[in-house]
Amino acid sequence: MLASAMFDEVPNKPPYDEDPMGTKQIQDYPQMLEVMTEIITSVAPEWNQTGYEVGLIGFPFNAILDWPMGTPSGYAFFLKPNVNNKFKNILNRWKKDILETEISRDLVLTKEPNGWFCEEALKQLTDDSNPTTVKRKPFDELFECDPNDPHYGFASWDAFFTRRFRNIDEDRPVGEENDGNWVVASCESKPFSLQKNVKKLDSFWLKGQPYSVADMVGPNVSEDTVNSFVGGTVYQAFLSATSYHRWHSPVKGKVVYAKVIDGTLFSEQPINGFYNPDDDPNHKPDPAGPDRSQGYISHIATRAVYLIDTEGPAGLVGAIYIGMADVSTCEIDYKFHRVDEQVESKKGIEVEKGEELGMFHHGGSTHCLLFQKDIDLTFVFEPFPQETQENMPLRSKLAKVGQ
Repeated sequence: MLASAMFDEVPNKPPYDEDPMGTKQIQDYPQMLEVMTEIITSVAPEWNQTGYEVGLIGFPFNAILDWPMGTPSGYAFFLKPNVNNKFKNILNRWKKDILETEISRDLVLTKEPNGWFCEEALKQLTDDSNPTTVKRKPFDELFECDPNDPHYGFASWDAFFTRRFRNIDEDRPVGEENDGNWVVASCESKPFSLQKNVKKLDSFWLKGQPYSVADMVGPNVSEDTVNSFVGGTVYQAFLSATSYHRWHSPVKGKVVYAKVIDGTLFSEQPINGFYNPDDDPNHKPDPAGPDRSQGYISHIATRAVYLIDTEGPAGLVGAIYIGMADVSTCEIDYKFHRVDEQVESKKGIEVEKGEELGMFHHGGSTHCLLFQKDIDLTFVFEPFPQETQENMPLRSKLAKVGQ
């Protein structure tokens, strides 16, 4: 019923007769299944300037579900665990059969107009990979690849998406590496939100997207640990599909907890869909849902949760890496699989500031850093992170403990 109704509830008028990418809007549930069958058997995320501008580049599933997920029935449908399990299977099949194979390489890792190495795409990749605070380099000098190869040496779309820096210590040096008072950027990402005095439980689905610590970290973290973050600070930042998608530790310490929590894949906050309680004539649903709902999805989406004990001035730091829409895989680095996933480990596994922790697969994503209530932080961009219009360089100075 919900699957059928979410298509009926999309207004049958422009611009909703087309999806945000400009393709004719899917009309019903059976047609959706037909299109998804086509995607998982023969489609890889191609370069598209329109898709880049609306925030859906690399998101073919998100594009066809964007308007339906913003309806009341779509909101209910995409919160159902059995629905998310089925979509996870679909996305895993797509990853296995297309995204991790040479099929995706031959389809989109080319210099053709829809390929990721055409002149337009390479320019955008280069621009987005060179924040103004770092030395600018061409794509092929910045990342491990072979520009003389037709596919730049990448074996698949997934290999391209999870690319590594060619010389990370030179291009993304660790800010104040030996100073425990400094926290560094964990991802190459654009600041989205900074909130202080966060609550243990809050109504995160409402306007304003407050943070609810207990929901963010999940049910396996002890109540004492959760309580230590209550009244603390949450920093959140967004990774676009053209960004570097590996995670690095924001601090030096010991990883005492690391776990992937399965959750939603295509849910967005109702206020960012068609729901308009204030009858605002200028209200429009998010054309790149769930981009505007990043605070909301940090509580319910599939995510990897880490707790890092710095044994120093930064205290216990939480790091949460959240998959968005087509991003169905959050992969914890093998080194940290030894951490007990059921309860926090007393011993932990040592990690250096700036060391790799894991990675996303498939598309754009978001992440949060959690700080305890007694940690006084001065961020490099306070007080309005949204005014930062470009990526914070990976491993650059983010916040200082104390004055």
